[in-house]
Amino acid sequence: MFRLAIILIVFGLYTEHAIGGSFVIYNNLKRGNLMKIHCKSGDNSMGYHVRRPGRFYLVKFSDHILDKTLYWCTLWQGPDFKHKQVIVAYDGQMLPHKDNWVRWAAKESGIYQSVDGAEPFRFKYNWDDKL
Repeated sequence: MFRLAIILIVFGLYTEHAIGGSFVIYNNLKRGNLMKIHCKSGDNSMGYHVRRPGRFYLVKFSDHILDKTLYWCTLWQGPDFKHKQVIVAYDGQMLPHKDNWVRWAAKESGIYQSVDGAEPFRFKYNWDDKL
């Protein structure tokens, strides 16, 4: 019975401190330029999604208590989706605190990031670059 009580206390502490995180990827490409997105976390594939200019793709999740949350995405754009880039969309160890909201903007000039909306978008990736 004592073991069960300890397990329930630990589980309660863990779930109480599970904090939500999210990232959103905006298609800020020029009119008519579709963007294809495929995101993963560990063994969890989130499927392929296509967004028109002005649209976005949003992912919400519970941040791991030990900052182990990691999502990466592959973005494609251009005629026949010939340009692509892999981005680290969310890395709990690299962000300032839990409950982060990471925004990404895909443009022809590259891919830009803003954390928690408190900072302006900053250039992060070129299209067709290696990580």
